[in-house]
Amino acid sequence: MTTTKTLLAAVLTLLLAGCGASATTSSESASHSSVPAYVTEPFTHEQQLIEQGARLVVADGCSACHLTLTKPGLAPSFSSFAGHRVKLRDGRKILVDEHFLREGLLHPRGAILKGYDPAPMLAALARLHLDSRQQQVAALAAFIEQIGPEPG
Repeated sequence: MTTTKTLLAAVLTLLLAGCGASATTSSESASHSSVPAYVTEPFTHEQQLIEQGARLVVADGCSACHLTLTKPGLAPSFSSFAGHRVKLRDGRKILVDEHFLREGLLHPRGAILKGYDPAPMLAALARLHLDSRQQQVAALAAFIEQIGPEPG
């Protein structure tokens, strides 16, 4: 689990830093041989989903509300979301797991969290048309679940 979190941190760092945007020469590439193997080795299917989810979170603007600490209370932080029980507006308490995440992404009106304005999330999900993009739903759910805290 720790290796996956380290991989996730590396992927996020690369995404947010725009790493790879400039060309490197073969001599420059040779000098980067100290890069850890987990950055260069082939990803498993699960790791590919997590990496794709990380890219979607950044590209679709989700990171502005869900990965920042500058606006507490705007949206639940992905870093403390998965693996926890949340209270829905209708009073139910639900464990945030892969099933909840997938259902929430596909049918967000059925999973409105208490204490948060649902309008930005509903608008964002409507714009993304995830109901016809099952691969993106799987990738987002995998990323959100993985970035959460390790089970205690």
